Amino acid sequence: SPASRHPERYSVVAVEYAPGPRGFVKGPVGTLEAMRQGSRAVAVISVHASPLSDLGSGENGGMNLAIRRLCEGLSLRGVPTDVFVRRDGPGPDEELIAPLSRLVRLPVGPPAPLRKEHVRALLDDFTDATIRHAESERRTYRAIHGHYWHGGIVGRQLREAWDVAWVQSFHTLALTKARAGLPLDALRAQAEGELAAQADRLVAASAAEARDLIRLYRASRDRICVAQPGVDPRLFAEHDGSGLRRSLGLDGARVALFAGRLEPLKGAQILLDAAVLLRRSPEFADLAVVIAGDDSGDGAIHDSGGERSRLERHAARIGLGDHVRFVGAVPHEHLAVYYAMADVCVVPSLTESFGLVALEAQALGTPVVAAAVGGLREVVEDGVTGYLVEGHDPEDYARAIADVFEDPLRKVEMGDEARRRAGRFTWLRAVDRLAAIYDRISVEGQPSGSPCGYEDDEARAMMGSAAS
Repeated sequence: SPASRHPERYSVVAVEYAPGPRGFVKGPVGTLEAMRQGSRAVAVISVHASPLSDLGSGENGGMNLAIRRLCEGLSLRGVPTDVFVRRDGPGPDEELIAPLSRLVRLPVGPPAPLRKEHVRALLDDFTDATIRHAESERRTYRAIHGHYWHGGIVGRQLREAWDVAWVQSFHTLALTKARAGLPLDALRAQAEGELAAQADRLVAASAAEARDLIRLYRASRDRICVAQPGVDPRLFAEHDGSGLRRSLGLDGARVALFAGRLEPLKGAQILLDAAVLLRRSPEFADLAVVIAGDDSGDGAIHDSGGERSRLERHAARIGLGDHVRFVGAVPHEHLAVYYAMADVCVVPSLTESFGLVALEAQALGTPVVAAAVGGLREVVEDGVTGYLVEGHDPEDYARAIADVFEDPLRKVEMGDEARRRAGRFTWLRAVDRLAAIYDRISVEGQPSGSPCGYEDDEARAMMGSAAS
């Protein structure tokens, strides 16, 4: 078998690790057979989100990408991972993500996509299927890493079955979404509170998420570790967006880009309304909007045909129809050209645990106008790499976008600063932190003064202020 069915994806993390970290493991890796013979791997539980799925539609987004990049990096560091997901369509039972990482599709429930609320009833069966799979190979694990609250419920049960430590990443939190004005999922919020209290370690994608775990869920800061995602180093290469502009019929236009799943949480309508306000001025009559993404599970529940259909109708109703392009879900490896084509990337999310889109746009030198929420405050430097907007008023977004366009020289300077800031966030650091956490909590790990296995004074200071 090849080392990976996606060598172009795997090479992303290899760029950062070349010529390889200390302790880089070489051996009979790169085949599923070699993976099955190994032991002491980490069991990664990602019930609804496959790291090999295309991004930007359904439930596929930053969580999928983060798991994929982390597993690729852990593989290069010599840490094996088995990623367990629910089979929701065609594909082999097992598939390599990287030489020491494999995806395992478990036959739990119908082999078709399900709404996340319907997945909850399958979690006990998912746990049983995971245990049976491990027993069939006589495979043991040094740690369990649950992703999202569904993965946490499974991870908690596996800890009891296997007597190994359980690490939990939530990615999004029900109480954070409710605080932003979205409907409260009370069942999920209660489950997250229990999981936050019981996990051996909580891994937050940002200091903002860590603060929410402390403030909203009363989680112990001594069990919270912050491991911010990174950016694909290939994004720092030059990309030419002129051909894409021509193909979209946008030559001569200034382009504002939205990239992400289409659901109310992501706030795409705010950008549409801001663009209409700007186009009323002759100075911005050339403004166009590109929407890259498709309905998520939450975005597809509208009686009117889904969030994309609703946004398309809204754009036509407000007179923006001829000046917006809905391009659907874009494969992640092609997003760089969209970032390069855009004059500004707008991230108007109601809440955001981290903000990978903002980070990736900055890596391409594209200024970002983003909501001043969650991890976006850590990614975007207000007034330097773009602007952070308090609240969700389209007029405020229109002013911020206008400020980016107002001074062409200043816009170039913002792009240069955006590249520099994006360079601070690497998958190498995220992988090293995750490996340190696994070492710290596993029986094979070396004791450390830090509960995470590394020191992060900045994040701990932020968490300390949250608890005070």
